[in-house]
Order: sequence, then C-alpha cells, then structure tokens
Amino acid sequence: MAKSHQGRVFVPRNGLLRAEQAAWKCIERCCAKLELHGPPMPIPIDEWIETALDIRFGVGDLSHLGDDVLGAAFVRDREILVSERILEHNGRFRFTCAHELGHVLLHQKHAAVFHETRELPHLEATKLERQADRFAAAILMPLNLMEQTILAICDEEQLDLEFCLTEMMMPTVESEWLWRAIFLPRLTRQFGVSKTAAVIRCGDLRLISDPSRSFLPLRFRDRLLERATDLNLRLIRIIGGRPAVISHTAERKTYTGG
Repeated sequence: MAKSHQGRVFVPRNGLLRAEQAAWKCIERCCAKLELHGPPMPIPIDEWIETALDIRFGVGDLSHLGDDVLGAAFVRDREILVSERILEHNGRFRFTCAHELGHVLLHQKHAAVFHETRELPHLEATKLERQADRFAAAILMPLNLMEQTILAICDEEQLDLEFCLTEMMMPTVESEWLWRAIFLPRLTRQFGVSKTAAVIRCGDLRLISDPSRSFLPLRFRDRLLERATDLNLRLIRIIGGRPAVISHTAERKTYTGG
C-alpha cells in the first residue's frame, strides 16, 4: 500500500503531518488485520474499531456524561461510546467515531477520558480536539483516495484539470460553483462524510505545485455550508472544460431550445 500522507497532487498543510501519518498507519493496520488489499470506501470506521483495533465500541444514551456529549473516548480502558442521538446522521456518526478513535490512538498521555460536545472546547483542550478532528478527516478521507476521486471527477465531467484545480483555490463565483455543484456532492457520497467534514478536509489540503494557498479558499468555508445566494451561480455552464457565466440571453435560448 502507498503512503497516502505523501500525495502526488496534494499535501496536508503544515502542522498536520502527525495526524495524517497516524491515520494512514491505522488504515494499514486494519487492512493487514482483515487481509484487505486496500481500504474500502467508505471506510467502515465503526466496524474497524472493534474488529481490527480491538477497542470496545458502543452506541447508547450518553446523557449521564452531559447534555451535549456526542461521543466519549475512555483512553486507558480502550473503549469508545457514541450517542444514539446521531445514529440517523451518518456523516456525523462516522466522524464522531473517527474523532474518538483519534483520542485513543494519539492522546494516551494527556487524559484518561475525552468527551465530544457541540460546544467549543476550553482553551487547554482546543489543540487536542483539533488534532482529533484532523485525524478523523484523514482516516475517513485518505489523501491518496481523495486525489484519485478529485482527478476522476475532472475526467468524468470533462474538466480542464489544471485550470479547474487552480480556479478552485480562487474566491470566484466559478470556484464556488465547482465546489457546490460538482466536487462537494461527490466527495460526501464517496467517503460517507458530511459537507462540513469535506470542507474541513479540502481546506487542509495544498497543491504540491502551490503549497502556500489552501485548496479550498478560506472565505468559502462558511459560505459553502450555507444556502447559495449569488444569482450568477445559476448561470454557470461548462464550456470547453471550464466553468463560465453565460448571459441571461443565452440562458433563455437554452431553456426555449433556441
């Protein structure tokens, strides 16, 4: 198996290498234990926790741990619990499983118990919680498979690869359309994650050819999670492999068959 934290097109941003390497090491360990030639998609994270990693796993009522607790990692006891309230939200459930796994594998020396809540963690825990988030994103969306999927999307949609990868880093209406209409829907389905998780992951990637800029523009991170408001998004079509805003006149001709 290839080292997925060393991509051919993308690299993680500075500071994420430990979480990236730990996630891929975990994937390799699970594949070896289960005699798999490569990771299946989506990663069956809840199954792997028990069957491949020998960590006790359960789903239930966690209200006794706090009103907003969605998951808990008992590091020394090697046990992960996830709230039954998020079972119907597959992306949230899977990310919580992976997040708690990150605590068990990375933070044995920091605390015996970790609780994930909807609230922002206090200042001392922020670094550990962010690292667990990045581990979760890396194990659910392995770098090499992200690359393969993004390149496959470009090929299937007949997109100009070099132009679109560069355009997607720009805060333009064409970039927003590419993310909203083509890439995020496919990534969330392929990897079984929420839109929020996909946005975080793509925001942490850098093109090897341009490592100074985020692959997903910073100003888009919140915007892409909200309803689209730019009316020009409705006027974009792929022309010659590139997104372009067409005129209202051209749009009317398209709809009327002219």
